[in-house]
Amino acid sequence: MKGKHVWLTSVLVVAMLSIAAVTSTFAAPKLTVEKTNDPISKSVDISQQSSGAVTVMKKPVQPVIDDTAETSSRVTVDGKPVHALQLSKESIKEIKLSEADEAGVLATYHVDITLPGQTLARISDSNGNPWHLTRGEEVTLTLSWLPRDAALRVGLIDSDNTFHYVHFTGGADAVTFTVNVADDYRVGIYNTDTHEAEISGDITI
Repeated sequence: MKGKHVWLTSVLVVAMLSIAAVTSTFAAPKLTVEKTNDPISKSVDISQQSSGAVTVMKKPVQPVIDDTAETSSRVTVDGKPVHALQLSKESIKEIKLSEADEAGVLATYHVDITLPGQTLARISDSNGNPWHLTRGEEVTLTLSWLPRDAALRVGLIDSDNTFHYVHFTGGADAVTFTVNVADDYRVGIYNTDTHEAEISGDITI
């Protein structure tokens, strides 16, 4: 009698384990994570679900202007090279300045623009032309903007469409660029924010 009881108990345990295994198989779909070198990209295969194959993909967002840009000594600030980036597919807003207020050998232009998010303002003189600057000449930009937490890239764009720039933060900033290679230059202001920025100030050349 005792042996029969043990045999029945063993059969019940095996049956319960089999049911649990089958339930677990249907309750938890297979989940596979594909690792890539890109820390932002992710692919998840959940094709074992009864609804069919579903793939979730998240692609990295490419910045318009990248802080990993190289530096160049064609334009410097305090003797130090600045970022240099070849422009190609950036959203560009062409801006012509009004007539300058003459100040001796220098000309000061007033800037008052609304710049959309992730857009580069390429600024020329009142005729739409660049300024021809020779070695040693300086360009000073003094700007303020709203919202104050928007970050700007500010600099000079040469005839090869290379943007030589520095970072502007905090809602107000100023910088003096020194040209080391004679060329035709335009002023560039890039709004890194996703929202528009109201920018005002002066450009002295």
